This record gives sequence, C-alpha cells and structure tokens, in this order.
Amino acid sequence: MSRDELIRATVAVPVAMLLPLSITALQHRAIRMVAVGTLVTAALAPHLGDWRAWLVVVGTVVATAIPKSYSPKTPALPLVCAVVATMWAAGVVDLGLAWQALQSAGGDRDVVLVVAGGLAAVFISGVLIGRVLGVFARAIPHHAVGMENAGRYIGWLERALLYALFVAGAPDAAALVIAGKSVARFPSFAEEEFAEYYLIGSFLSLGVAAGLGMAVRASIGLHPLVPTRV
Repeated sequence: MSRDELIRATVAVPVAMLLPLSITALQHRAIRMVAVGTLVTAALAPHLGDWRAWLVVVGTVVATAIPKSYSPKTPALPLVCAVVATMWAAGVVDLGLAWQALQSAGGDRDVVLVVAGGLAAVFISGVLIGRVLGVFARAIPHHAVGMENAGRYIGWLERALLYALFVAGAPDAAALVIAGKSVARFPSFAEEEFAEYYLIGSFLSLGVAAGLGMAVRASIGLHPLVPTRV
C-alpha cells in the first residue's frame, strides 16, 4: 500500500474513534462500534480490495469496544485506545513506510520544536496555571456542579488552539477562542469572584500560549507574529 493509504488510515482511525466523545447518541458500545467501523470503512473505501485495509477496520472496531463507555472519570482510556489503534493501522498498512515517516518527522528540527512547544503549552504550563489559580479558587462559592475535571480539559483545548493559532501566524483569530469560551461562561459572570477567577485563568492561558507560540516561530526562522520568513 502507498503513502496515500497510510495517511488515510492514520487520519481516519483516531478521528472515527474519538468522534463519539461529542455525540450522545453514540455512547452505547454496540452503536459506537458500528459507527466507527462504518466511518473507517468509508475512509478506506478506495482500498478495500486489499486485505490490509480490512485488518485496519477490524482492529479499529476491536479497539473501540474496549472502553465500556466514554465516562468523564476515565477520559484517557478512549485516547489511549485511539493511539494504539492508529499505531496498529500504520503497522498493518506499511510498517516500513510508517517508521520512515516517524524518523523523518523526528529528524526535522522544526517539527520537534513545534511539538515540544505544544506539549509545554498544553500540559506543563497547565500545572503551573493550576497552582496559581488554586489560590484564587478558594474564594469562589462552590454551589454549581459541573462535569468532573471539565475545567482541566477546557484549559487543555484552549491552550492547544491558542498555541496552534499563534504558530500558524494567525494571532488575531485567538480572540475567537476567548470569545467562544466567554459566551459559554457568561451567565456565571454575575458573581464577581468567578469573573475575576475566569479572567486570570484566561489571560494566563493566552499569555503562555502566545509566548510559546511566538518563541517557537522565532526559533524556526519565522517572524514571531507575521506569517512570513525573517
């Protein structure tokens, strides 16, 4: 199988497996397996004459069946299963080609810097921001009940999007991320303590993501803000 088939498989598998996280109707295991199998089969439709394509479909459906449900208490399990299934798909399609692609990406200094900056922006800075916000969190009335650990995942997604936008040279689009988050939180702004807590957290996330994004752009030879070469 060719590079095109490898790309199709390694993109379709994680997308299909993680899609049910946002669709309530697909939470039941059996329905989820059928939906994921259908999506992967459709993505690999041009190559279903090759037995390896069917192995990818079967492996993906089996990996999808492992989590009984997508519970907020075990958010990492679906992600781990998706990663394992993607590795399986890459190995089945063409292990040698997949390994060459990894070596090529790992040997590219720019790729390594962008990925390292993203991990730092999303996870490492998250620990630091959490400690800073912990001081202010004590002043907020805890009468509202939300999804368990939702704030952490929102923070991860927020910083990932902001970092990606700054690295892509579109810092003005970062305002849309902050605006979208603010709309969802608007009803809670009536409480002054929460509004202050929210602003501190949002500005910290924005500052970290922007700083790392601009630093990475400069380190790979791009203007920190403008999408042109220095």
